[in-house]
Amino acid sequence: MSLLSHLDARGQAAMVDVGAKPLTRRYARAWGRILLAQETLEMITSQGFAKGDVFGAARLAGIMAAKRTGDLIPLCHPLPLSWAGVELIPVFPQDHHDQAAIIIVGEAAVTGQTGIEMEALTAVTMAGLTVYDMCKAVDKAMCLTDVALLEKRGGRSGHYWAQENSCLLQDIKECELKSDDLVAWHFTPLGQLELFCPGGQGSRLGWVDSESGCLKSISSLENAVVVLGTSLLCSHPSDNRDSNQGLLQVLKPGNLASDTLFALLANNC
Repeated sequence: MSLLSHLDARGQAAMVDVGAKPLTRRYARAWGRILLAQETLEMITSQGFAKGDVFGAARLAGIMAAKRTGDLIPLCHPLPLSWAGVELIPVFPQDHHDQAAIIIVGEAAVTGQTGIEMEALTAVTMAGLTVYDMCKAVDKAMCLTDVALLEKRGGRSGHYWAQENSCLLQDIKECELKSDDLVAWHFTPLGQLELFCPGGQGSRLGWVDSESGCLKSISSLENAVVVLGTSLLCSHPSDNRDSNQGLLQVLKPGNLASDTLFALLANNC
């Protein structure tokens, strides 16, 4: 195991000197979720709160926090972000056994000498706390949980992704997914998850092996929130209740490339 980078030779907290490192493009994506009462989520999504647009305020709070991470965490370097973004996705329970939730995804990018994971994690955390602050009058039992790094790129350590709920898509068909596109999914008899191009073209975008950590013991993507490359998708309501196939709707557009990440962020929360 590597030594803790933020301790000096005397074991004291110290800032890391990154001055000798080359400038590289760096990207990080983190996620988390808020568990809350279904009635609270219905109020938020129907704009029923007197304080206004809860998701809009939380999104801005997360972006602002990402830009100020170096001021909030003592040993973080202040970084001139090239971009930061936050998405919030409501997940309604399908039956009384499920839990209402809000999935939060935070992203950040920079061309710099050190990583940007903390900015993505800070964006998720502050967005979640903003939701809590705006809704605590009606639901003090809300819980911000599972905040974790989902993916990072760039730097000496290369491409990292969380193994338990994500993996790389196999046999990629490189393309762009646009907002509101519908991606068909299907579980084969062998347990592989196949994803198909929008528009009913029938060509396969790629597939995921059932042995991947994110798919073990999962046989359906009903009520799911999925990362696919740089895009974000959720289950599309349809008359087809076949648990072996269905549709995912693109919420955030993005590209599929040779190292496309597939991540399952929610599945019957």
